[in-house]
Amino acid sequence: MNAVFLAKQHPLWQGGALHCKKRIEETIDCTSFVLTADHPTRFAFLPGQFITIGVEIDGKKHYRAYSISSTPLEDDFLTITVKRVAGGLISNYLIDHFRTGESLDALAPAGEFHLPQNAEKMKHVMLSAGSGITPMMSMARWLLAHNLDADIHFIHSARSEQELIFRDELLLIAQQYPTFKLDLFLTKPEGSVPCHTGRLTPERLTALLPDATDSDIYLCGHQEYMDMAEGWHKTQSLPLERFHKESFTPAELPHANPGAEMFTLSVPAFDKTAQIADGQSLLEIMEAESLPIIGACRSGICGSCKCKVIEGKVEQLSTETLTQDEIDSGVVLACSTVARGSLKVEIVF
Repeated sequence: MNAVFLAKQHPLWQGGALHCKKRIEETIDCTSFVLTADHPTRFAFLPGQFITIGVEIDGKKHYRAYSISSTPLEDDFLTITVKRVAGGLISNYLIDHFRTGESLDALAPAGEFHLPQNAEKMKHVMLSAGSGITPMMSMARWLLAHNLDADIHFIHSARSEQELIFRDELLLIAQQYPTFKLDLFLTKPEGSVPCHTGRLTPERLTALLPDATDSDIYLCGHQEYMDMAEGWHKTQSLPLERFHKESFTPAELPHANPGAEMFTLSVPAFDKTAQIADGQSLLEIMEAESLPIIGACRSGICGSCKCKVIEGKVEQLSTETLTQDEIDSGVVLACSTVARGSLKVEIVF
């Protein structure tokens, strides 16, 4: 499949330092960063995938996953689009401090949320809210570059016109491409952008998509939006294999009660032993102990925080990126796994 998306295959970037070539202020609280490698290279990824970046803040390395908003056609750089999150450590740091010419570390592109093979010949419905638009733009840009008549129904929700990421480009695409249908939902419509007023609901989705049986549906947004759209999909008798979703919303783990039973978490390879409460996430304790684990998406979808449970009992909320062999061998995702007893684990690199 990669040959379909890549004009050039060598040399390929496999992770390392990335430099900020350009900042683009998309909205009042959203910035795109155009990133290049420190030597001539090409970026190989599929439209919709993400990269995991690492930045050092106050002497400590922090990792997060961000969807790539550019396309593989622009293979000498890639772009991530970052929306400010209230209290978000990495998003606020990047928007406030990461400037042109500065560098950060990154892992190679990854992720199972991407266009399928022969996507340019299919019908597509793209449902997004807020910063969930970023992988959709990568997909839409790629599809239209390969097929001027690509059948895309792009449905996006935002609070206001001022917070509408890629506003001008979306309106231009809708004007230039007759088969690109754009429906925008704004809860606070204040400008001149054609839009629906209020939130997207299952009833409105049904009206917009009376028959989506022959379309691939892509979904990305905050948890409430995801729950709404997934609930709608279940009522429509649509093919499950043509429904694709991604969300970087932190996993909703059971909370450890103040009086919860305490267990022991042991990581022998690093000679570490720590206390962990019943219902507390493995990632939380392992980060607190400065173990070399990467918690990038923190929602159970990127797979960067894999651990193997050698002994003990856990509860998992997500196994989304794990193979059956990994699950059978005791591999878990630390960000979406909580302790239910004393544990002995090893980090999977």
